Amino acid sequence: MEAERYTRRLSDKILWAFDQAIEIGDVDIAGLLMRALELALTKEGGLANAEQRRDFEQISDAYTRLAASRRLALDN
Repeated sequence: MEAERYTRRLSDKILWAFDQAIEIGDVDIAGLLMRALELALTKEGGLANAEQRRDFEQISDAYTRLAASRRLALDN
């Protein structure tokens, strides 16, 4: 089980935490997690270690969800 814990990319784990922050309505934490995601994605890539992610739709959706959550928070 311990080895399985490290089989996912850090960026995937950040996205999972982002989803949880959005679900509980913590927009500030979700925003910080998106910044962490940006940092993780730039560090995972590069010439020596090209990003292997094929589907960036999940990342794009996260930005959309964050923007919607921020608008909702401003309306309340």
